[in-house]
Amino acid sequence: MKRKYQELLAVLIILFLYLGIFINPTLIVESGILSINIFKNKLFPSIFPFFVLASLLLELGIAPKISNKLNPLFKRLFHVEGNSSFIILVSIISGFPSGSKYIKESLKNKIIDKDTANYLLTFTHFANPLFILGTCGTILNSISLAYKILIIQIIANLILGIILKPKEIITTKKINISNNNTFLEALPKAINDAIKLLLFMLGSITFFMFFSKLLTTFLSLNPFYETIITGILDMTSGISLVPTISTNNYIRGLIVLTFITFGGFSVHLQVINNIKEENIEYKYFLLGRVLQTSIALLLYITF
Repeated sequence: MKRKYQELLAVLIILFLYLGIFINPTLIVESGILSINIFKNKLFPSIFPFFVLASLLLELGIAPKISNKLNPLFKRLFHVEGNSSFIILVSIISGFPSGSKYIKESLKNKIIDKDTANYLLTFTHFANPLFILGTCGTILNSISLAYKILIIQIIANLILGIILKPKEIITTKKINISNNNTFLEALPKAINDAIKLLLFMLGSITFFMFFSKLLTTFLSLNPFYETIITGILDMTSGISLVPTISTNNYIRGLIVLTFITFGGFSVHLQVINNIKEENIEYKYFLLGRVLQTSIALLLYITF
């Protein structure tokens, strides 16, 4: 019965999009151009360098060495060690959805087990630092507020990881440190991996931009509700609309933080695409986003 309803919902969404294409083709073209501009001007410049650097750190054997040094701390905080420490470290450095990518690869290589993968999926949803400080800082016209959002979303994730940590310490295989690759050998692979991930990101953003534009136009929503619905569907598009809301910067920061910690269904789709091959359970990611958003909003209001 559950699958029946999922199929019905999918059919309704597809029909809605087809009708939108024929009724308002101009809106579809404009939303496609807008999604490409958002990706080109806001996402690619801030995310691409971090994805490449994270991959280089891995290929050259640098990140595993650093994470091994951090093992005692992560072991105490999260009851995990080994490759789990590396996954946490890289997800903080490069931002989502890299956490889900490395969780999947570690499970595939049998370096971590499925329970560890599901646990890590709940709290390795860290936003790219440059995106928050650059893009969000510019949109909010406040670098101090951008730093507050960056710090809060990191702390909220760490708190979540501590709350949900396993009762017993999970020992995984020691990270295989290989630094046989030269920089010139590692760089092309790092660029290719980053481009592949970013292309899927562009596709998911474009799809949800189509849907959100059609939906908000059909419902004739005011700027506030248009921003909220757009942000729930696609985080980046919603954040770009935040300046259109007639409210103070404190509330705008609260909305941006909500979009970032929840991720938007566009990010959720990217995570599902990363984990589907290894049957890692999406429900853990969804639970993590709901809990992280709640913790982050409480921290934002309190401090």
